Amino acid sequence: MKIATKGLALLCVAGLTATGLAACGGSSSNANSNEIIIWTQTSGPDAEAQKKTFDAYNATDPTHKVKMVSMKKETFNAKLATAARSGKDVPDIAVIASEEIPTWQSQGVLTAWGDSLNGTNLTADQYVPAAWEVGEVEGERYGIPGTMPTWIAYYNKDLVDKYVPAALDDGIVTFDELLEAAPKAKEDGVYVYANAWPFQNYDNLYLQMGGSWTDADGKINVDNETSQKVFNLLKDLNEKGYMVPNGENADKAFLNGQVMVIPEGTWMLNTFKEASFEWGETLVPQWDLNNLVQASGTDQYVIVKSATERSEEKLAGMVDLMEWLQSNQLEMLKSGANPSAIAMLEDPEYAAMPQSFLLKDKKMSDAVHIITTPGLSYVNTEIDNRSWDIIDGKADLAETMAAIQQTVSQKMGQ
Repeated sequence: MKIATKGLALLCVAGLTATGLAACGGSSSNANSNEIIIWTQTSGPDAEAQKKTFDAYNATDPTHKVKMVSMKKETFNAKLATAARSGKDVPDIAVIASEEIPTWQSQGVLTAWGDSLNGTNLTADQYVPAAWEVGEVEGERYGIPGTMPTWIAYYNKDLVDKYVPAALDDGIVTFDELLEAAPKAKEDGVYVYANAWPFQNYDNLYLQMGGSWTDADGKINVDNETSQKVFNLLKDLNEKGYMVPNGENADKAFLNGQVMVIPEGTWMLNTFKEASFEWGETLVPQWDLNNLVQASGTDQYVIVKSATERSEEKLAGMVDLMEWLQSNQLEMLKSGANPSAIAMLEDPEYAAMPQSFLLKDKKMSDAVHIITTPGLSYVNTEIDNRSWDIIDGKADLAETMAAIQQTVSQKMGQ
């Protein structure tokens, strides 16, 4: 399931109004109640896994029990913006995507964890570095990392062994290896690659090819040679029939044994594990072995600003929950995500999960890159909407990237 925490979608909350938006939480202030109110923007199995996790915490009989409220992303954004503006009926904690922290912080919605973390285990050395770093804004700690959903690659081992048997000797599939396998695979009706979610593949390739999201003035800049290089590669794969074509369901094609390597989300684990062939997970295909990049996201637990100051006891209860989560995330990992907390890495049940490769192998974990560039969500929305027209030759590459740049610059006020 492609949930919002996996997409890089920054918020534009300034224009929201309170009219017609009912807040969750019940009373005029939750700040010093005996419940920790948590709002999440997950749904389906992911939300059920979160609730089971918090129910397990409540079963430990903490001083402050957790009440979780799950809602769709659009509702979540509207309610959080409305509640935070008044400071009433706010949750204590919201679970948001890492790239959302700078925007919510700049809108005055968040409160830093501050001194409540002093003397606790909520420190940098207890988390995957990339996941911890993105929780800091302007020198203050706003986010405590949760799970890490990632855009990885699933591969059909039989097809890899048949068409490019040495590709996985180092655990990494390169585009050179895909192109080596492609002609023979095509003869057998097999694709070597898929573009199932365009912006995810674009982001990874752009960074692998050495691209920078901003120019020397710190402004978003994607109308450049790197973007053209990314799309020229995808166009070539498509024109030669090496990539699953637009309109064909890439996930089904993979399950049917027609795709050798498919970049997809860790959240597809429960779907792909039903495959009738031997499969595995690895980094997304890499352009340059000297510049391994695996773009990822991470959920972050943030404190929402309240009109009523929370007591030290309430904050201590929130910290206790965060410390407990460090070693109690198994239920939430069953859908494919990785933990951000180091304490989970030694758990044998997690270690047996296929996605654990990303953190068990230092070479792989060093490749993890969590994108937080403000405004990149605008780029990614345009990439999703326009990329297949470029790849299919229906739109000129240079003109389209110029148009994307213009749209993003306008939205960013550049």
